[in-house]
Amino acid sequence: MNAIRPRLVTFDVTGTLLMTGLEVHYSEVGLRYGISVDPGKLAGSFKQNFNKLAADHPVFGKHTGLGWENWWRTIVYNVFREQNEHTCEKALEKVASTLIECYSTNECWHKYPDTLNILDYLKKKNVVLGVISNFDARLESVLVSTELRPYFSFVLSSYDLGTEKPDPLIFEEALKITKRYCDRSVLPHEAVHIGDTYDKDYLGAKNAKWNAILIKRDDKKPTDNTKVPHRDVYRSLNDLKIHFDKVFRYEMTESP
Repeated sequence: MNAIRPRLVTFDVTGTLLMTGLEVHYSEVGLRYGISVDPGKLAGSFKQNFNKLAADHPVFGKHTGLGWENWWRTIVYNVFREQNEHTCEKALEKVASTLIECYSTNECWHKYPDTLNILDYLKKKNVVLGVISNFDARLESVLVSTELRPYFSFVLSSYDLGTEKPDPLIFEEALKITKRYCDRSVLPHEAVHIGDTYDKDYLGAKNAKWNAILIKRDDKKPTDNTKVPHRDVYRSLNDLKIHFDKVFRYEMTESP
């Protein structure tokens, strides 16, 4: 990322600001209704089913008539039935409903230790903060429940807009919202998007002519350095805060 002072900074949510223990929550809720699953198999099963449904019913089923709630219900059913083929419908219905509710609150979502640090820092620098996330209709309630919503001037979900990252349209919409509701005209090169996926977050922002930061935390595989310049990759939001601090100090030294 260059040294231009950012006027707009947007964040992805899952894997960037918030984390979840998928294996723990799915296993605990399953046991609550008498369904036992192997936590070691959950992550792979979830990923496979998520990717397939995302391909068949993009944007959480908004345009195919499935809708976000049935979209998630389908994933829960499939994940549990892969390990319990003969589980009754009634038990699966209870598991799915409980997980859908759980994942709208801070019961299943938790802030990374460095999340508030960078948000507080950027807020004090008078930077417009926003969220751009491939998320369903529960995004607002998740951010409220985790006490992050007050930091953001706007929250833009793929489900509300009807298109997902990496589509440049979602980044263009963020600039329009910033001008409309924050009374600030921000050019693409004055905006920064921060996320944890190469294709959706980093490449999506770059294709929209934004600056982009890729967060690759210690527990994740390192990114392909042939694709992303080293200066755009950070292991934590705390490391990124140090970079922003240098950018703002550089601006002060350059001022007349």
